[in-house]
Amino acid sequence: MKNILKLILVTFMLTACGATAPTTAEVKSSVQKIGTITIIAKGYGKKEAIAVAHSKEQAFINLLFRGIPNTSYSNGGMVGNETDARNKKPAYFKDFFEDNGLDRFVIKTRQIELFSKKGKSVKCEITINTKSLRNNLTQNGVIREFGL
Repeated sequence: MKNILKLILVTFMLTACGATAPTTAEVKSSVQKIGTITIIAKGYGKKEAIAVAHSKEQAFINLLFRGIPNTSYSNGGMVGNETDARNKKPAYFKDFFEDNGLDRFVIKTRQIELFSKKGKSVKCEITINTKSLRNNLTQNGVIREFGL
């Protein structure tokens, strides 16, 4: 009974907030070339622009922390443990995710599915400059240089 009450409370809190889009692992790799990766990601939002921004955010969350299947990043992301990284460098990740710092590494964003008003979602193909991203993560002390 306690578990059901907790579930109801959590569900109520999440729906009451409403402004937060769900975190999703709905990404897949399209093409990986030297220095870039193209990821297909699904984003959610009340408006099309919000959903597109959410799809970019999800692509980066999966690339950095979770990994992308069938790529060199499939065994975990570029950074690894999300909680540890965000606790060690909170200002970096605040700028990266909340102040659109991730846009510096986006080469191209292309909608491959129109915005669904019913599902409030969009599917985008996002090309990311992984070489530049890795250099930035190293310079800011988020990850170590290879071999060190």
